[in-house]
Amino acid sequence: MSEESITGEISLLWQDVDPYHGDVLLMSLDTDEPMRINTFEIRGDLAVRLKDGVIEEGMRVRVDCRTEVVEMINVENGETTDEDRAMVVDVVVLDS
Repeated sequence: MSEESITGEISLLWQDVDPYHGDVLLMSLDTDEPMRINTFEIRGDLAVRLKDGVIEEGMRVRVDCRTEVVEMINVENGETTDEDRAMVVDVVVLDS
């Protein structure tokens, strides 16, 4: 597993409650570096800490991620493949 940090401005933030997993935030960034990962799913305790206006569109943030391998299943043929996914570890609001 590797770790990386991505900085940028929140361009889209969506908050919901998953019936099985609880609070979830979906966040898109206008990243400082072109071609970086720019869409993140935040769940669990971190989502609870950041929901309800703690972070908002337009804020500059640093997203700390860890890469994890996730098994994906093709529903058409049942084949499985491994894919790298960025799992959000922390989101830090940066001074503007």
